[in-house]
Order: sequence, then structure tokens, then C-alpha cells
Amino acid sequence: CRPGSYKALSGNIKCSECPLHSSSHDQAATICHCDKGFYRAAKDPSTVACTRAPSAPRNLISLINETALFLTWSPPSDSGGRMDLTYNIMCQRCGASGGEEDCEPCESDLGFVPRPLGLTGTSVAILDFATHTNYTFHVEAVNGVSGLGGNTRPLVNITVTTDQT
Repeated sequence: CRPGSYKALSGNIKCSECPLHSSSHDQAATICHCDKGFYRAAKDPSTVACTRAPSAPRNLISLINETALFLTWSPPSDSGGRMDLTYNIMCQRCGASGGEEDCEPCESDLGFVPRPLGLTGTSVAILDFATHTNYTFHVEAVNGVSGLGGNTRPLVNITVTTDQT
């Protein structure tokens, strides 16, 4: 096989072009390696295209009433070329100063409907929040190759102050 193609099995079979975002440099390649910045998940066969982590979700907005806080967002502009996109919600409760040194995680103090991790939709309802409190919510887009290659986490943030009495 010429560079840019591979043959997974020996024998009288035709060489295949390397999948998208991968390449081979050897004459007798049995696999194509992912290009820089692209990856295969552990469960991905070597015959599929290499993909990358998604970009951050977009257009995060909050709506609040007396009983619930609603977060909605748009999918990332780049899914990374994968179909296994999910979202994680992280929370920090911050003091009146609003400085990050005065913040602590708060996921365990709140109720999330349907849940805070592994969301497939683009909205979540948050219950049991305290009044007169600053919450910063981070919405993270995740796919099967997120975390590979040391990429930064694709987050979008919003700070909400609960002023209800």
C-alpha cells in the first residue's frame, strides 16, 4: 500500500484510503494514525475517522422563578465530528464579593432535573437553591474523545444571583 492508505489484513485484498483526519506514512501500513489534534475513543475501531473534542456550548441563558432556575443553551458549533455529545453541569456557590477565592462546589446541595451529568438535551432545571446567593454554573460539552490530548475543557459559564425572598 502507498502512503495515505493501509491494509488491515494481509492477503489478496485491496488497500483502503486512510479514514478522515488520519494518515499513514509507511508503504506497508496496517493502520492509519490520527492527525495532530484528532483522536479515536478506546472503543472506536481503527477503520473509523479520527475526531476531536467539541467546542463549548453556546448561548447559555438562565430563567428563574420562586421554585426553580432553568438553564438552556445551544449545542457547540463543532461537535468534534462525533454523535456521542453530552453535557455536564458544574456549580459553584460564591460569597457576596463574587471572587473565585470565595467559591465552593455546590452540585450536591442542589436538585437537577433531569440530572447534572451526561445530559443529552440542552436544558436543565435546578431546584433547592438558596436565596440571596451567587451561583456560577459551568456547562461543559463532552464527547467520546474529550480529555484525550490535554485539550482545555469546553465550558460556557453564567452567574446567577438568587434575589427571591
